[in-house]
Amino acid sequence: MKDKVSFSNLRNQAEKVLQKVGDGATTLNETDMQVLFQELQVHQIELEMQNDELNLANEALERQQARFADIYDLAPLGYFILTHACVIEEVNYAGTVLLEAGRFSLIGKPLNIFISADQQEIFRNFYKALQSGERQRCQLKMITKMAKPFYAQLEGILTKRYAEHSQQYYIAVIDITERIKTEKDLAEVKERLELSLEASSAGTWELDLETMKFYLDEFNYRICAIPGGKFDGQYQTFINLIHPDDREMADQQFRNSINQEKEIDLVCRMINSKGETCYAAIRGHVIDEPGPQKRLVGIMMDITEKKRLEDAASKLEQNQQRAITLATLAAGESERRRISDALHDSVSQLLYGIKIKLGMLDQSAAMKPIHEINELLAMAIRETRNISFELAPSILIDFGLPATIDELAKRLSGKNMVIKAKASGFNERMDLLLETSIFRIIQELINNCMKHAEASLVKLEIKKGKDIYIEVRDNGKGFDVAEQERSPAGAGLSSIRNRLSLYNGQMKMLSEPGMGTAVMISLQYNTIQYNTIRR
Repeated sequence: MKDKVSFSNLRNQAEKVLQKVGDGATTLNETDMQVLFQELQVHQIELEMQNDELNLANEALERQQARFADIYDLAPLGYFILTHACVIEEVNYAGTVLLEAGRFSLIGKPLNIFISADQQEIFRNFYKALQSGERQRCQLKMITKMAKPFYAQLEGILTKRYAEHSQQYYIAVIDITERIKTEKDLAEVKERLELSLEASSAGTWELDLETMKFYLDEFNYRICAIPGGKFDGQYQTFINLIHPDDREMADQQFRNSINQEKEIDLVCRMINSKGETCYAAIRGHVIDEPGPQKRLVGIMMDITEKKRLEDAASKLEQNQQRAITLATLAAGESERRRISDALHDSVSQLLYGIKIKLGMLDQSAAMKPIHEINELLAMAIRETRNISFELAPSILIDFGLPATIDELAKRLSGKNMVIKAKASGFNERMDLLLETSIFRIIQELINNCMKHAEASLVKLEIKKGKDIYIEVRDNGKGFDVAEQERSPAGAGLSSIRNRLSLYNGQMKMLSEPGMGTAVMISLQYNTIQYNTIRR
C-alpha cells in the first residue's frame, strides 16, 4: 500500500512539472530533473524487486500445484471433478483404473453412464443433494467401461471456481466390493448361525468381565422363564435363575472360567417358561480383544429332550444289563439246584445206604475198622448235605429267608468262630430270586469273614422295612478300605455288587487294620419281581 502511495505521489509530481513546462511558465532546471530522475530510478529498482518476488512466489505456487497434482493423481482413491451437468472435467489415475478406461476417454463423458441402470435414481438423489453445499455420500453399483460391475461408495462436495463463477463437484469414488462381499458373507453366516441355533434350541449369551453385566438373547429368556424386558442384566440374577441344587456348581464353573480364562462347559437345570424343569447346556469361552475389555461369550442350549432320550437309553441299557444278569443268576441257580438235588437224592442216599448195610454186618470180628468206616461215612454224609445246602438250600424254598439264615449260622458256627444271626420284618415271602440273592450276599460276606478276617465273632442282622437292610460285623483283623477299593481283589465283592445292581442296592464298608469290619447293605425289594426260579 505504501509503494502504491509513493508511486502515485511521484506520478503527480512529474505531471505537475510537465504541465508547467508545457504552459511556458517555467523551465526545468538541472536540479529538479536530477531529483526526479533519482526518484524514478528508486521506484524502478523497487518494481524490479517486487517483480522478482512475484516470480519467486509464482514458481513456488507452480511447484506446490505440481505437488498437489501428483498427490491428486497418485491418490489410492478415485477422484473426479464434475461440471454442473455431471460431465467429467478431470480424473486421477485411480479413477481411470476403477472405470477401466483411459483419462482422455473419460474426460467429457457423463459420470452417470458408469452407474448401473437400477441405481440411477440413487445417483440422481445424491447429485441433487450436493446442491446444498454439504458433504454427501451414497453407496451404489457401478459398471466399468469393460462391463465389469463393482460396488462403490461415493463422497462429494460442491465448490466454486475463483476466477470464474461456475460450479464444480468434487467426487471421491471408493471401491467397496470386498467390503460388501464380506458383509454379505457375514450376513449369511449370521443367518445360518441363527438357523442352527433355532434348530438346536440354542441361544447366545455374553458376560462383560469388566462390569459383570450378563446379556441374554430372546431364546434364553424362554429357557430361563424370564418375561420380555424383565431381566436386570446382573450376573447374580442369572445365577439365581438356575435350579438351587445346581446353582453353586454353575457359579463355581463360571468363576473358574473367568479366573483361569478357560472354556466353560456345564449342564444345569432351570425352570422354563412352561413352569417345567428343563436341562440347559451352557458353553462359552473368554474373548480377549485389544484394550482392557474382556468378554465371556457362548451359547445356551435346551437339551431337555436330549437328556430325556439319554436317560431312556440309559434305562434301557440298564434293563438289558439287568435282564442279562438275571438270566445269568437264574441259570447259575438252576445249575446249583440240579447239582444239589443230585448230591441229595443220589450221592447222599447212596452213602446213607452203605452206612445201613455196614450196620447189619457182624461187627465182632472187625469192630474197629467198621466203626472207623461208619465215622467216615457220617462225615461224608454231613459234607454232602452241607455242599447241597450251600449250592441250593431247600430250606429257602420251603421255609423262607429267616429260617435259611438261621440254618446258615448254625452250620458255619464252630469253636473258632461263632455267628449270631437276627432277622426281623419278614412276615411275608418275597420273590424267590430276591431271597436267593440276599442269601448269596450274606453267604459271601460270611465266607470272607471265615477266609480273611480271622474273627471269633460275627454278628449278622437283616431287617425288612421300606427297604431291606443287611449288616455284618466281625471282630477280626480289619483292612484298609481305600486300598481295597483302589485294587479290588477276588470275585466275591464283584458278585455282591452285581446282585445289588438288580435292586438299586448300596454297600458301605467300614474297617481299619486291627479294628474289625462292618459291612452295611441296603436294597429295594420292590424294584423288580421276576419269578425266574421256580419254587
